[in-house]
Amino acid sequence: MNARMVSFLMGIFSVLNTIQFLIFDLNQTTHIGFEEKYSIFLAQSTALASWVLSYRQVVSCCLSVTTILVSCFLLYCVHRNVYTGLPVYAVWIVTHELLCLSAVMLLYTAVREQFRALAHLHLVFQITRMALHLSGLPFVVKHGYSLYRNPQVLGKVGRRRRSSVSTVDSLPAGLGVLCRKLN
Repeated sequence: MNARMVSFLMGIFSVLNTIQFLIFDLNQTTHIGFEEKYSIFLAQSTALASWVLSYRQVVSCCLSVTTILVSCFLLYCVHRNVYTGLPVYAVWIVTHELLCLSAVMLLYTAVREQFRALAHLHLVFQITRMALHLSGLPFVVKHGYSLYRNPQVLGKVGRRRRSSVSTVDSLPAGLGVLCRKLN
């Protein structure tokens, strides 16, 4: 497997994994009970923690939709041998994973003691997702560097055959002779 194939597989993996985690985030339960609602989170003393708890689903949706768009852009750029999509994907994935990790760590501290096992599971999922996303980044960067350094080698333009017949030879007999005399 070369760097181009791994970059393509990383784009597909990123789209599918982001959809999976978006479904998990949107279906995550924050209250337990039928008649009396019992929150799994503690009352927050900081404004940042309460904001993250309040807008957790909106932030998750925005990050996921942006990641899916960037991953589709990566797939397009790998298919067309365009350089710009690869560094955009690399920077966005690092940013996305750091934002998600900080949100998970913030929510980890806000979970009640009875539900700490759920917080551990969420943290393990996040660390595993980070490891999987970041393990393919060297191949994406390598493919991006090879496209940046020599874009003609990998593209269809570089593989096009050159004609052995010159333009002057393809002109009618009188014009070809006249053109040779002028040069």
